[in-house]
Amino acid sequence: MTTPFPGAPTAAAPPPSPPEPQERRRRWPIVVTVAVMGFFVILLLGTVIRLPYVIFSPGSATPVDPIVRISGAPTYPHRGNVLFLTVSVSRERPNVWRYLVAEADDDSDVIGEHDYLQGASRSTVQKENVVAMDDSQLAAKKVALERLGYTVVATGKGALVEQVLKHGPAAGHLHDGDVITAIDGQPIQLRDEVGTAVRAKPAGTTFVFTVKHKGATRSEAVTSAKAPAGELRGKPYIGIGAGTVGLKLHFPVGVTIDPGAVSGPSAGLAFTLTIIDKLSPGNLTGGKNVAVTGTMELGGTVGEVGGVPQKTAAAIDAGAKLFLVPTAEAREAKARAGSAMKVVGVNSIDDALRALRRNGGDPVEKVAPKAAA
Repeated sequence: MTTPFPGAPTAAAPPPSPPEPQERRRRWPIVVTVAVMGFFVILLLGTVIRLPYVIFSPGSATPVDPIVRISGAPTYPHRGNVLFLTVSVSRERPNVWRYLVAEADDDSDVIGEHDYLQGASRSTVQKENVVAMDDSQLAAKKVALERLGYTVVATGKGALVEQVLKHGPAAGHLHDGDVITAIDGQPIQLRDEVGTAVRAKPAGTTFVFTVKHKGATRSEAVTSAKAPAGELRGKPYIGIGAGTVGLKLHFPVGVTIDPGAVSGPSAGLAFTLTIIDKLSPGNLTGGKNVAVTGTMELGGTVGEVGGVPQKTAAAIDAGAKLFLVPTAEAREAKARAGSAMKVVGVNSIDDALRALRRNGGDPVEKVAPKAAA
């Protein structure tokens, strides 16, 4: 055997032989197992990881009539229903898969948690929505009964500031415990009067608030802005949560509304119309199912609600052919409804009643006994 001398070229090593078919068959289960394990790891991570977003998706369209009870006055049977609409709002941070599904859904909106909460906790926002539902019922009862000829007396001693959003327009100007007694010199007795005054002028308007706190009175200039999220999204707001100091409403007729777990103020107009329908003869909706959304102020004004695309989708799914919506949000509703449903914008309870009349509904007459008027 000859040994090559140092530095002499050597022959190249032969290439490795390809794996035998049997060897490849042994490797295949390993590849499949790794791939399956990787898939389940990704699936698990997508389920466990939570993202800081809030998802708004279509909710339900529910007849109001069964949840309203009347006592102390005659009621009348009627055909057709007023449907109140809800938006499904995620109560906790969505996981990755829920987030991706919502982003791909044209009827869902996804917004940042910070923009939605504005420095508040989710539980605080929920509590505020419960209070707003209670207030919407009071306003609905008052407006409906007054439209039917009854006298309802509402009194208060100002709007108590219960929360100031951390990044809202009122931050640094108004504080928890302040009582708003006037805006631009006009007296404020009730909480609703604050929102009515602010939304009566465009975002960017500066208002002078007269405020009392622990016996001292001061003036604060607050400039409104467009709400970044929530039911007032895009509308003028100052970023406070408030209640009425010493609110008293005296109703001549007993009205009970039980909406279940639903919260928020957006069913106010639907409640109002249903109370009127139950207490007056004829068919307010013309025997049809009519979808309705809008807040109800104590003075009869209909306010914006937010979540209109989702509510429009819910109304269409319920088969409604007419949708009453705050005028400022009618264009948004029409864009989503297309030819599937007629959309009418309203600014007040009287606008809503006229719209129903044009849709075949019966006129509303005063039914209160003269002694109660």
